[in-house]
Amino acid sequence: MKIYCHCKHCTNKVFLANEAKSRYQLFLSWGNPFAIKCSYCGGQNQIEVNNVRAEATRQSIPIATTLSGGLIGVLAGPLGVIIGLIAGGASGGAISYNEKQDVNNFNNNYI
Repeated sequence: MKIYCHCKHCTNKVFLANEAKSRYQLFLSWGNPFAIKCSYCGGQNQIEVNNVRAEATRQSIPIATTLSGGLIGVLAGPLGVIIGLIAGGASGGAISYNEKQDVNNFNNNYI
């Protein structure tokens, strides 16, 4: 999960170097409001914690776990490949689902 705000000068997304799972955690670590410099236009912004949003990271985790499961399965033969692909895909899907839940929780809870 990545958290970001929009620059008030150029409206680009500015991703924050913080791994807060909630706005409250962000508030505890950075305060409210906090200052951020836009990496695109260089503008200084005062951002309210409630204006920060979250989004899911790229969906490379399910693909990577499926491929690694298949690779491990290669060592066990044809049946191992099938079992490895299924197990890898399932674990990747669970990680993706949990991240989507984290994003929804962050975006729907305000302080």
